[in-house]
Amino acid sequence: MEIWKDVPIFGNKYQASNLGKIRTKAHVVKKYSPFFNKIIEQNYKQRELKPVASKDGYYRVHLGVNGEKKSYSVHRMVLMAFVGIPLNGYEGCHNNGIPSDNRIENLRWGTKEENAKDRIKHGTYKRGAEHHMYGTSMNQKLKEKLIKFHTGRKASEETKRKMTESQKKRWANVSKQKVA
Repeated sequence: MEIWKDVPIFGNKYQASNLGKIRTKAHVVKKYSPFFNKIIEQNYKQRELKPVASKDGYYRVHLGVNGEKKSYSVHRMVLMAFVGIPLNGYEGCHNNGIPSDNRIENLRWGTKEENAKDRIKHGTYKRGAEHHMYGTSMNQKLKEKLIKFHTGRKASEETKRKMTESQKKRWANVSKQKVA
């Protein structure tokens, strides 16, 4: 059974369902009409909004808020309607790792770290050739900055001996980078 609740931050103008749908409620908007050359009242009927999938698979809807059109994540709107406004620093997490599944039983508020662990657990964390930075070359200035960051200064043989294994791996990766 589908249940609809108001999304609190939008002045009760929009609703979310427990099945992950978003709709606008019937409402009246006052706006300027160049045709009539005056302010008119525009009546809008209740209707379900069509979500648009972003390139990473998350659904978003386009809303009119305070006279501006903005795009909002469906999963965040569903969570706000059924769970409440998130604490600062919390983000919407999908329990099954499918970003298009916005049913309330699949969603929860969590920290960035919890969300990252979920992506690793679900196999959706991009690594190696799938990562967006794979195969990109860096300029000389960035390479020098990274070398300085990872070693404190240009790596001498003494500095290299004092490095931990993870520092040595990072140094090797930075040293191998092609300069554009």
